[in-house]
Amino acid sequence: MLKSFLHISAFTLVTLFSQAHAAEDKPVKLGVVNVALLLEQAPQAELASEKLKKEFVKEQQELKDLAKKLESEQSNYEKNKTVMSNAQLATKERELTMMTREIQRRRNDVQELINLRRNEELAKIQNLVNEAIKTIGEKQGFDLIMYEGIAYTNSRIDVTKDVLDYLKTESNKKRSDFNK
Repeated sequence: MLKSFLHISAFTLVTLFSQAHAAEDKPVKLGVVNVALLLEQAPQAELASEKLKKEFVKEQQELKDLAKKLESEQSNYEKNKTVMSNAQLATKERELTMMTREIQRRRNDVQELINLRRNEELAKIQNLVNEAIKTIGEKQGFDLIMYEGIAYTNSRIDVTKDVLDYLKTESNKKRSDFNK
């Protein structure tokens, strides 16, 4: 229902633009952008991904170490359970269960933090993409650039490459400014 509404709204908007410009004898310049592709291929997205990996490397290593420790404890338990008393067996099983739960809890906490940070970085990148689209639109004289709910577009009006090139240029500028 919402997609139908978006398509109808986009069509109506295009029609209104066309009529307004037809009155001025000026052709309408339309463009579309594949935002998913931009968010995937923009250098800023790659930098954000690397930044997140580095940011959480310590937590990921701690989880790996805990998992190895649990594996070792389980292995020792399996080797020695035949010579353990019932009380020792119950205690060791409880310890292993608690370790497993602790690892799972920590894993969930780390994943939640990673997701929060990923969303923060994604919001920054989306703002950059929107600024880039606006800049390209103004520089190239577009009347309308759409990026949501498009089922088909002709490559003639697709400005995704221009926006991606702009993002790469901006990324290179920031890197060269940083290295000065």
